[in-house]
Amino acid sequence: MKPPQSSDAPPTEATTPASFAVVRHGGHQYRVTPGDRLLVDRLPSAVGDVIGLGPVLLLSDGNGVQVDAASLEGVRVAATVAGHRRGRKIRVFTFKPKKRHRRTLGFRAEQTELVVDRVLAKGEPLPEPVVVEEVEAPAIEAAAVAVEETAPEPEALAPARPARRARKAAEPAAETVVGADAPAPPSTLEAPRRRTARKTTPPEAAE
Repeated sequence: MKPPQSSDAPPTEATTPASFAVVRHGGHQYRVTPGDRLLVDRLPSAVGDVIGLGPVLLLSDGNGVQVDAASLEGVRVAATVAGHRRGRKIRVFTFKPKKRHRRTLGFRAEQTELVVDRVLAKGEPLPEPVVVEEVEAPAIEAAAVAVEETAPEPEALAPARPARRARKAAEPAAETVVGADAPAPPSTLEAPRRRTARKTTPPEAAE
């Protein structure tokens, strides 16, 4: 049994439920709280943009739970685009028995990662997007300059074919004899050989 408490002790405070919202997006329903990360279908927004997700189907805060569509009209969930990625590969294998049909397909979903910021009241504008600063890379530029300086000249990589052609052109060409003294070219066409039937004598004539 619990020991009796004195009347001077302060009353215990009831714990307030954590605030969250249920939002519908892309045919799915998500239970979100500030700071959550979501993977949704690919969105045309750039990294760092702030978008509003809606409609909100349920909203729970310290004052209670709201599920009435009239009271939740215009309420949105602000989320920041953290990046774009691709889902895991899914293998699809189809076959037809007794038809010698086999086919394997692969599929990877295009997804966008979102970070939930907070729930916006009706008529409240979206927060300012986060500016992503570009990181300079001087080391990469220096390495590219070093590669260009050490690259060999195109003349050193040229083949030695022009020298061979010049040596061949310097050799004297064979003299051609024109006239009656010129030898006749060999004929490439020969007369076809005739096949003669072999005569066979009957055995009676041979005796």
